[in-house]
Amino acid sequence: PQLVERQDEGGTLQGLGNALYEEMVFEDGLLLNETLLDYRVPTFEDLPEEMHCIIVENEDGPGPYGAKGCGEGSLAAVTAAVATAVADAGVPMTELPLTPERVWRRIQELKEDETWPR
Repeated sequence: PQLVERQDEGGTLQGLGNALYEEMVFEDGLLLNETLLDYRVPTFEDLPEEMHCIIVENEDGPGPYGAKGCGEGSLAAVTAAVATAVADAGVPMTELPLTPERVWRRIQELKEDETWPR
């Protein structure tokens, strides 16, 4: 179970990266941020101080004894949860990652809308 929990934590970290940091930047067909010095990925410092993984065992997986992958499920869920939280705060976004600059620019756009905030 501890290995599965670490896989879920890794998937969570990847989901945070998708939601908040990771973006390939191209100019004239060339990748500008090809190294980890320029391409921001989350680190363990970006993880919450405390995480609680709930593992539910069952035998309906495709592998022997019901084995199946672990960790992948949290990746998409975390990205969606972060984007939904930002939208619930009144700033609907349509592009990832949700960098501070991108969210700030969206707020500036929304300020011009007389119906915002809702």
